[in-house]
Amino acid sequence: MTGKYEIELYNNRVHFFLEIKRNITIIQGDSATGQSTRISLIADDERLGVGSGITLKCEKPCSVLNAGDWKNYLQNVHDHVIFMDENMPFIKSREFAERVNKSDNYCVIIVRESLPQLAYSVEEIYGIREDRDSQKYVNPRRVFNALYQIYNLEYPQKIKPTVVITEDSNAGYEFYSQVLPCTCVSAGGKTLVHSKIAEMEDDRETIIAIVDGAAFGADMQRAMREIKLKKGKCLLYAPESFEYLILRSGVVEVPDKYLDEPYNYADSARYASWERYFTDQLSEATRNTIYQYTKSKLNVIYLTAGNINRIMKLLPGVLEWN
Repeated sequence: MTGKYEIELYNNRVHFFLEIKRNITIIQGDSATGQSTRISLIADDERLGVGSGITLKCEKPCSVLNAGDWKNYLQNVHDHVIFMDENMPFIKSREFAERVNKSDNYCVIIVRESLPQLAYSVEEIYGIREDRDSQKYVNPRRVFNALYQIYNLEYPQKIKPTVVITEDSNAGYEFYSQVLPCTCVSAGGKTLVHSKIAEMEDDRETIIAIVDGAAFGADMQRAMREIKLKKGKCLLYAPESFEYLILRSGVVEVPDKYLDEPYNYADSARYASWERYFTDQLSEATRNTIYQYTKSKLNVIYLTAGNINRIMKLLPGVLEWN
């Protein structure tokens, strides 16, 4: 499944709106903010249709995943937006993750805790809040439930890093370790980034952690908890991936649409996350050229002065290196 879709769901009491564009969207929130209501409305609309008094607007069919026969459902239902919540006993299982990652549906998961078995984006984690002041809808009795991104990665102040932490020791680490004028260390995997941040106990150290935002969603909560403990001495930078930075820098040229509208090309059945999509785009664009890219070993062509400058320009402007 590809594409970007708006979902509008309402009855005479509540009104939900959501835009989705990736295979997995996470909605977090307390029990009083309408999580279960959303699932119930979709289920009632699916079961009763017009007689439910519910309006559901979306270009794609929307449905609710039930616990009973979920394996066959995910296998046999195609091109749907499937909603599910944390009450499903299988939702944290490896088998569930494997089936979701290969599904040609979009999945919206309503859950309070992180789901480490799934590779979802930091940009697709939303909270839900009640907005009684919204002027978008005329009916004053209706409660508009607004969604907002949980992790809005803005950088309020300048920072001069003394330590850079990367997820792993692949091409991105090689680039940063050879280019940046500071210590560069690998966390040994995205699930260990928070631990590596915690290990930096010297108050004189100023840290930036660079992660692949397209697949780091499940690890954000722990990472941000450690970052807050550093009291302004640590930032997290989460571009889609290192491959995305290379493509966006113009070092390797691909059609703009592949970068500006990845949701139209990153088929959910093929790509568990956009990180893999951008890796494929870069690998295909450079195949049998001097820029040939492999994730495991950085091609030295990316370390020429001109290419370094292009890539470095994409790092946050709040970072000072001199």
